[in-house]
Order: sequence, then C-alpha cells, then structure tokens
Amino acid sequence: MLSLVAEKPKGDPLLMAAEKAALAKASKPTRVAFSLAVLAGIYIGIAFTFYITVVTGAGDMPWGISRLLGGLVFSLGLILVVVGGAELFTSTVLTVVPWASGRLSGTRMLAHWGRIYAGNIVGALSLVALLLMAGQPDLLGGQWGLKVMSVASHKLEHTFAQAVALGALCNLLVCLGVWMTFATDNAAAKAGLVILPVAMFVSAGFEHSIANLFLVPLGIAIFQLADAGFWSAVGADPAQFAHLTVGNFIVHNLIPVTLGNVLGGGLFVGLFHWWIHGQRDPIETNSTALQGVPTMTKPLSQMTAADLADTQPLLVAPEANVAEVTAQLMARGRGAALVVKAGEPIGLVDEQDLLQACYLANFEDTQFVPVEQAMQPVAFIVEADERITKLACRMAVDEAKMYPVNDGGYLTSYNIGSLEQRAKDATPAGNAIAVVMQEGRVIGVVEKRKLLALLTGTLVEPKGQDESSEKEVA
Repeated sequence: MLSLVAEKPKGDPLLMAAEKAALAKASKPTRVAFSLAVLAGIYIGIAFTFYITVVTGAGDMPWGISRLLGGLVFSLGLILVVVGGAELFTSTVLTVVPWASGRLSGTRMLAHWGRIYAGNIVGALSLVALLLMAGQPDLLGGQWGLKVMSVASHKLEHTFAQAVALGALCNLLVCLGVWMTFATDNAAAKAGLVILPVAMFVSAGFEHSIANLFLVPLGIAIFQLADAGFWSAVGADPAQFAHLTVGNFIVHNLIPVTLGNVLGGGLFVGLFHWWIHGQRDPIETNSTALQGVPTMTKPLSQMTAADLADTQPLLVAPEANVAEVTAQLMARGRGAALVVKAGEPIGLVDEQDLLQACYLANFEDTQFVPVEQAMQPVAFIVEADERITKLACRMAVDEAKMYPVNDGGYLTSYNIGSLEQRAKDATPAGNAIAVVMQEGRVIGVVEKRKLLALLTGTLVEPKGQDESSEKEVA
C-alpha cells in the first residue's frame, strides 16, 4: 500500500457530498434525466396508491395512528427514488448548492428543474391511466375511489398562503431526509434514513407537488368517469366534489405547493447549509495564482522533483463520475487529477480527457462515464531526487522522436523540419503530471503548469496552505 499525501477534507462533508451529487444530477444528458424523472413520478404515485389502500376503511383506528401508518407506507416512494437513482423534483431543488458556489449556472439549474418536473408529470399521469384501466377505484365497493376524491378535494381547500407554507414544510422534511442519505453509501441505511421524515410530512398533512400531480388528477378522473351506480354504491353526493377540476388544481394547489417545495428544500435546507458551511467554497482552491511569495530560493540547476512536488494532489477514485471530477478540477485550479485505487496510482485525467468525455455525453447523448473509462496511463514516474532540469526535458519532448537515431547510433531525419516543428511532433503523451516517488511511496505530483511557471519565473505559492494534511489512502 502506498502512503499518499492528499488534501485534508475541508468544510462540511454532507455539504460537499450534496454538491457532488447535485452536479452529477445536473450533468446527466437530457434523455437520461427525463427518463429517470418519469420513473420518479411513477414511484411517488405507487407510494400514494399504497397510502390510499392502507387508510381506506381505517376509520375505526385512532386518527393519529392511521395517519402515521399511511405516512410509513408512503415512504416507499422516496425509498424507491433514493435507492433506485430516480430524479424527483422536490429533491432536485438541492442543486441550489452548486449554484450558490458558482459551479452551476442559474440557466442550467432551472433547465434541469424543468426537465425533471416535466418527467415527473409524465410518470405520475401514466400511473393514473394504468390504475383507471385496472379498475382500482372500484376496490371495497368504490370506497377506494371515494377516499382518493376526499383526499384530493381537501387539497384544493387551502388558501394560497396555506398551500405555500404546507409545501415548504413538506420539502423541508423531504430534503432533510435526502440530505442525511449523503452520510452513507449503504442502500439499507439510505432507505432507513428517509422513512421518518416522509412519515412525518404525510401524517401532518403537508403538501408534495409531485404526489399531488398523481393524486389530484386521479381524483378528477374518478369524479369525471363515475356513473350513477358508483355514487349509489359509495353513498356520496357528486356535488360535494364538483370543485375537482384541472383549473382549481393548478391555481389553488399545484402552483403554490410547487413554490413552497422550492422554498422549503432549496432555501431552508440547501442554501441554509451552504450559508453556514460553504459560502467560502467547501473545496478550497489550491491554484498557483499570483497570491503569495516566490516558492523556491534554490538555483534551478540544484532543484529536484521533491522541491517542486505538490504534496496535496487531487486524488480521485476510478468510479468517480467525470462531471464530478471536472468540477473538482476547476474548483481547485488543477490541470490534472491522479486516479488512485487501493492506494496505487492507476492513471491520470487531464482537461483533454475530461473534455472528450463531456463531448460524448453532451453532443452524442451518452451518459457521463466513470473517470476510469476516460483516464490515461501515468507516463512519468520520477524519483524525488531527480533534477528538475531533467524532468523538464522529459516532459517537454520525447527526445527519441526529436533526435531519432538508427541502430548504429547515428541521427536520422535530423535535417527534416525546423527545430520548433520537430519539438511539436515529439510532444510526449501523458505529460500533464509526473508522479514523484520516494522509497517506494508516492509523495506528490509535479504538474506541467507548475513546471512551466518555474521555468518562466512566475511560480508563486498560495497563502495559508495547510501543511498538515497527510492521510493514508487505502
């Protein structure tokens, strides 16, 4: 196992995990994001179907107990979304975190919200159609359908302000549940963490826009399709549900509840956590911008790779998404990242590798791939005591290509092309970084940009760099 010197984590780990997840969401191709949103709409509709089935005919149970039971079974929806990787609008509003950090433009964020919301609508309404075709409203002599209309009718009785407040309270809990899942990679733990927040918002009667996009249209459809036999069987007057219309739903519920959901999840969870922990940027920049004093005092001829090595390289796991790695690369002002597995450097990715992967995802409509599929081999592994002048020559040109020799040791093609052209043709592959070793351990990397800054006399060191950030990377 190699002991790698890496950056000490800074800032709130949940905030950083939330930002990473949000950037990955916003980076998905439109087709993929929309399809996952359709699934989320179906999942939430399934959860409400479960809820209606459980609470129908439960009038003899204590009020609080029946609502708690309904809330517990409704949590199936968010469990399916979180564990299954679907895209739900109410949790997608957490993309305000990278927006607040300046890593996601407002235009891209709102466009992503629109895609997810539209996909959720399609999924929810698709399930409505399936349930109607299956005759689900006729269960228990029509009592199931009556319960749907009763719950839907109540949702249209709020004032605009009440609906906004109920939407904010709902998504405060939903996003807090999702926020907690950033603390673990275990699927069972994620499922367990979202149960109580969801059970609480459902049992308290808070309002979820996507759930309402399933239930209220279902209630409207049942009301419109019910015949005299249905009303006679359930013993209800259709006049009491006359306000179940699409117009009333949009104006009196969907719009204010959606606004409340954005407020509760985006402001009260996402932006509040960012304001507390991340407004100075949860990932500290370690660029070599002109903000300090000269780094080196040795003459160039005496400097070694160890003198120039960055002891806090950007290390990424092979399964990391290229969109996430790109965000970290830009935030930290690096030109390349070292891909590490089980403590061993297995490759590197530079801006060109990431640009090519992003091109495929954005213009060829493929998914963002793990960085392992975009990386290149590590071409330069040097000992700590290697002279910088030698390393500069190795990273600048492939001397075997620039000065080709035959088997007899004589130069060939030396007079073909200018010196500058031959140097361009001899650019070595994988020259973004060199891995610096000492006694079999990686102690850091030398970036091409840092070597260039040294040779041109513009190398400076960032102020306040943490020198005590060693850790073992397994």
